[in-house]
Amino acid sequence: MIIVTGATGQLGRQIVERLLTRVSANQIGVSVRDPQKAQELADQGVRVRQGSFTDSDGLAHAFEGATQVLIVSVDKMGEQAVRQHRTAIDGAVAAG
Repeated sequence: MIIVTGATGQLGRQIVERLLTRVSANQIGVSVRDPQKAQELADQGVRVRQGSFTDSDGLAHAFEGATQVLIVSVDKMGEQAVRQHRTAIDGAVAAG
């Protein structure tokens, strides 16, 4: 399963839409802060799970079953961005 973070943002949504033209929806999962905003993707068969770059345990759950994870960069700069990206990487590692 391919997991994409930030799938309700501009870039993440475009990535998922492009993936849907290449693989079936059941091979795609998304990690989003607010799953309600991803209902349209869920209705298409994409697995939607809550995940925040401030919660590595939550991300590990969101990334569960992934063969690939695409971490879309956060909209922060400096140390805050580094910390949140590190949390996302830690979540992916924890998910295996």
